[in-house]
Amino acid sequence: MFRPLLITCLFSLLFSTSKTYASDDSKVIKIAAGNWPPFIGQDLIDFGSVGQTIQKAFASQGYQVEFHFFPWKRAYKKASEGEFVATAVWMFAEERTEHFYYSNPVGQEKFVFFHLREDDFDWQDITDIKGKHLGGGLGYSYGSEIDTMIEESTVTINRVDSPTQALQLLKYRRVDLVPEERDIGLFTLQKMPLELQEKVTFHPKPFLTNDSYMMFSKNHPQARKLLEVFNEGLKQVNP
Repeated sequence: MFRPLLITCLFSLLFSTSKTYASDDSKVIKIAAGNWPPFIGQDLIDFGSVGQTIQKAFASQGYQVEFHFFPWKRAYKKASEGEFVATAVWMFAEERTEHFYYSNPVGQEKFVFFHLREDDFDWQDITDIKGKHLGGGLGYSYGSEIDTMIEESTVTINRVDSPTQALQLLKYRRVDLVPEERDIGLFTLQKMPLELQEKVTFHPKPFLTNDSYMMFSKNHPQARKLLEVFNEGLKQVNP
């Protein structure tokens, strides 16, 4: 005589549970991201400092974040096509507004010149680096001023695959300066031999400061709504 009641209860439990799961799924934000340690990365604690900010901003509004990491171009493509609601993180570029809405800034990068401690390097105006040989990343822009200097051969640059390789060039004096985002350069140095860490420092004056943003896909139906949700969350975690 108790079996019908038990079955009814089980069906009620299953139904309520499935409703809960559906509700939870609607509160999970899937983001296509690229690896850019220490700001964001799949192997970093809490996905890095910017990754933490993104999670906290959404959490303050009752949402969870699910990061999916890809090479940068693939993350951009997947998000631009609406497969993901957003991609993280990017500097502002006007041409990207064709496919994306920009959030409020989620972080800030400060680019400085790394150099050997024993070198008496100083600069006040960007023209002070004329004649220097730089070590930088493949296809990477260091701002309009330095890009122009490279194009006009006012400075030269040896482009390599990673900040690690650029700093190794500095160690062997194959370059004079390594323009790099300060925290990325320091993060990279910490993973290199102590001997190199002791030899390399950086000039504290940034030659370029950039904000970074989440970009929300114009091809995703929830993008506008979740952009507003995210910006509101940012106000709470970064008042």
